Amino acid sequence: MSDLIDILQTLAERSGRSPSPLIALRRIPAADGARISHLPVDQALNEAWVRAIGTPFFQAQSIALAALRRGAPFAITGSGLLSRASLHLLALDLLRNEANATALLITPDADQALLHEREATALARFCQPAIAIAATNGAKRRAAPAARLVVTTLPELHGSLLRFHDRAWRYFWRQLRLVAIADLHTYYGIAASHLSMILLRASRLTPHPLALGGSVAPVSGAEAALHLLSGREWRVTPASDLPHPATTLALWQTDGDRHSEITRLVEAFLAAGASVHVVASPYEIGHVRTAVAAERYSASTSPLPSHVQIVTGAQTGAALQAALDSGAALVILLLGRGVSEPALQRLAVTDMATWPLLQPPVWPPAPLNPFVAALHLVCAASEQPLRDEEIQQWQLTAIVERLAAQQHLYRLPDRTPIWLPGTQSDPYIPLALHAAGMEPIHLLDEQGRETGMVDPSIAGRWAHPAAALPPLRGGQQVIARNDEHGTVTLAVRASRRTLPLRRCQVRLRDEWAQRELRRARGGRGPQVGWGRVTIEETTYAYREQVGRNPAQERALAEPLTQQWNSPAIWVRLTQPLHVTGQLAGWSCVAAIALRTLARLEDCVTVYDPATQHLYFVDAQPNGNGLAEWLYEQIESILPLAYDIALDQRTDPLFESLARTDMDWLLAVLGGEAEVAIPIPSLPPAKASRTEPPARAPEPPARAPEPPARAPEPPARAARASGNARNRYGRPPERTPVRNQPDRSPPAQPATPPPAEEPPMPDAEAILARLRQRRARDEPAAPATPQPAASTPPPEPRFQPGDRIICMPYGAGKVRFSMFSGDREILLVEFDEHGELRIDPSVNIVRRLPPEEPDHDE
Repeated sequence: MSDLIDILQTLAERSGRSPSPLIALRRIPAADGARISHLPVDQALNEAWVRAIGTPFFQAQSIALAALRRGAPFAITGSGLLSRASLHLLALDLLRNEANATALLITPDADQALLHEREATALARFCQPAIAIAATNGAKRRAAPAARLVVTTLPELHGSLLRFHDRAWRYFWRQLRLVAIADLHTYYGIAASHLSMILLRASRLTPHPLALGGSVAPVSGAEAALHLLSGREWRVTPASDLPHPATTLALWQTDGDRHSEITRLVEAFLAAGASVHVVASPYEIGHVRTAVAAERYSASTSPLPSHVQIVTGAQTGAALQAALDSGAALVILLLGRGVSEPALQRLAVTDMATWPLLQPPVWPPAPLNPFVAALHLVCAASEQPLRDEEIQQWQLTAIVERLAAQQHLYRLPDRTPIWLPGTQSDPYIPLALHAAGMEPIHLLDEQGRETGMVDPSIAGRWAHPAAALPPLRGGQQVIARNDEHGTVTLAVRASRRTLPLRRCQVRLRDEWAQRELRRARGGRGPQVGWGRVTIEETTYAYREQVGRNPAQERALAEPLTQQWNSPAIWVRLTQPLHVTGQLAGWSCVAAIALRTLARLEDCVTVYDPATQHLYFVDAQPNGNGLAEWLYEQIESILPLAYDIALDQRTDPLFESLARTDMDWLLAVLGGEAEVAIPIPSLPPAKASRTEPPARAPEPPARAPEPPARAPEPPARAARASGNARNRYGRPPERTPVRNQPDRSPPAQPATPPPAEEPPMPDAEAILARLRQRRARDEPAAPATPQPAASTPPPEPRFQPGDRIICMPYGAGKVRFSMFSGDREILLVEFDEHGELRIDPSVNIVRRLPPEEPDHDE
């Protein structure tokens, strides 16, 4: 461990950059877990565990095993080696106790499938008789139909195992007893709907009741999301039950060329004999995989075992959490000029303990998307005729009737209703986890090789010609689009970023609920609404910024237009926004991606000047569940959104967006934004870890006060969705699914859990640094500077005796007001810190209302 950190510090020193690219190092200690002395599995499997894994058993395994034997779904909390090995242990125990039984293990991607196959085989080889294990994308894929434990991915399960269930996979489905899903947290939003429908399709093909299990990273809201996904209560083990080794998190600031930075870091660690794995986004993975040719180097969209994990960006917190749980000795997060990354750099310097990406991300529960349900219903009818009792049980009658009217399904003239698939088209389209029942976009590199698939909803907004990807971060450029074949070709373009300029029209279709924004200090907040809208969006141009050059606006040769219906929330602003290109609200979208499992692409902002409503819309047709969660939890997003906007206000690309967001966020928060506090420069602790000084914010239009975090979301009400163009036409406007209640505002809990107060800045430390800086930098000035005789004195904002509040010192009384040039200087006696000199143009100062005297009756 120390050798790896020494290498990183040496690289920082030799970079010649000031400040140092090594922003922060944080040691994450090991956890022992909750050990148990015995696990009731057979003796051979007990010995195999000790020989293959070399650890005792843990309480999480006991809880999961008991749930499995009761037939209840279970989820083991963790995403490292022990969570994977525990899944393999439980699956092997079931297969050894039930002769001829088979089990299915679903992984997030093909690289994870190979890893599970390798580790499960290593555990099973110590058991006799041998149990055949095969991955559908591995070297033993031809023997997979005869294996007893099959490892696959959700797209492969959809397009191969279910499609050909009556051919090569007939015996496997007849004996299937267990479906285990690794990394359940990766199935959020639209992916949760795909997983839910595929589990329903799988249950129809086996005569036995299916047991469900899986693993999940430490996330908030896992129980509610899993219940909505499957309709069953899951037993989720505590995160502390499994151990994890110590690791170190390093934050590294890139110089603009992120890919060259990755290459330098990888080559340095490979030269020291360490193995390196890079976790990249789907847009970057094609180039990152070929960046270095070495046996100990690998790259994928999820962590794999290695000594060093390098995460290429901070668009979401889920990838970083998984990398920290992977067992790596060192995890490096690259931070550059993405929309949220400057704020993360500053917050890491001030307080790493409350850093957003080190908190468990929230899993917003996602109701079933009707477009996804329509796709899988036609596939289910192709596998076996749909029976009326199945449709009634799934509560999908309205969607089936709509599909029958569009001739995607047809009903046999029997006494008992039965539906068969139509002959219009092949329903087994390639499955992209975040695509709402539509053909995905295929990503190609410059040689024409496919590197991945992405959601088609990004096509007009983020993947227009010459767009920079990943969104609001850049590094890759769209150099070709083929809409007929659904392909986008990407090439590396370092230090290049773009921001789409759009025209939007919004039409409110349904309003489901309305409430006031909750404020920590009381008072009436702006109205927040939740409902369904129709959005017509036209991307007509984009802003481009390369290196440190000014941003330039470039028009598209052909504007790109798309229309969709989806759930949304909206905030009624008290003042109109004067914006062009819909450059408002993206700071909130970036904050959502940091706080939850959702991606930045999953939410779209739209401002309607006629109503002064700022909308946050689910990006996929008919919704992904994000708007409903945001309706209850928007208060927890706004302070972080202000942080993001604050640190982008001088960025040449995001400046106008950031200043607009700062204005409306301050107005919405009503002076509660604790983030508008000037943070003085911090002296570097070590030469090898030079920390950049934090930027002081500009004085906002209104004085903020720190908000409190909102309580956790109460029980949720489900809702159906609107219309959008889709392979199977338009599903009904209101479709109840999976026993969900009618659309109504979520019920408030009788006693909400106490909200955790956000940590306040250390006022004493800031005060001491301010005194030192002012004593060093400011010249001596007379106590009462007199204005020039020829210039009339300015009108003071504050008068002696006024009660004020100033962050971070708190409340106090103005003793004296004077002017230094055109700047007002206050002498304030604070309740907790005594007399201080305050400059309102630097510190945020707000006048408090006068206290009313008490009148005795």
